[in-house]
Amino acid sequence: MKKTLTTLICATIALYCLSPLNASARVKKNEPDKRDVAKFLEELGGEHFVKYMRVKNFCTLEFEGPDEEEIYYHVLVGTLRGSEGYHIIIYDNKPEYLGFYYTTLNPEDYEKDRIKLDSGDANNSGDSVYIALPLTVKGPADTVNIDGIPTKFVKNPNLTVEEKNDDDGDLLPVVPKETSVSGEVIDYREWKITMKGKEISVNAKFEKIEGGKIYIKNAKNGAVAAIPGSALSPEDQEYVKRISAK
Repeated sequence: MKKTLTTLICATIALYCLSPLNASARVKKNEPDKRDVAKFLEELGGEHFVKYMRVKNFCTLEFEGPDEEEIYYHVLVGTLRGSEGYHIIIYDNKPEYLGFYYTTLNPEDYEKDRIKLDSGDANNSGDSVYIALPLTVKGPADTVNIDGIPTKFVKNPNLTVEEKNDDDGDLLPVVPKETSVSGEVIDYREWKITMKGKEISVNAKFEKIEGGKIYIKNAKNGAVAAIPGSALSPEDQEYVKRISAK
């Protein structure tokens, strides 16, 4: 009888350890340290790091996975110098850097599945009006609409995903590409800009269109500049029109 009881207890413990509920309980939050994040982004460089950007921890969003396990996404905010905007930096729970969204709106709060950005406006009661930056259990979307503006998620270029090889079924690492809303790959390129009658050439990457200006990010120092559309060469204007098409 004692042996049977011992066997039953062991079987119950084993079943509990393998159950989705217990697997969920074992998931631990692995929040990245803001100092490690700032150092990592500086080493990564390019558009992921802007000089004098101040990084701070913001929040952790929790979702329920298919097996009832907790899935965490950790959000940090990189405040750019002056009034140049913010990087909404997102990590998974490994923790591994996934990428960032750029916005000019100040992130002030969050809810279960969204980050709340201050629009700068107020309702009739005087309360701030917030714009939602959504996040799902699958992670950040390639493109989201922030206050009606299509905003791309700038992915970690060193992040790899697994994809099946059709020939032998092996899993191969594939580096995801950044694309525009229209599906065209966005990358650094040479821009020809005419200001005050003088033409200059800049290696930069398209960021967004806002307020009638084209925002591009300098490859050398990561600075974001707002350029009037009329200052761009005809080729650059056509490029912007193509990649920003909805």
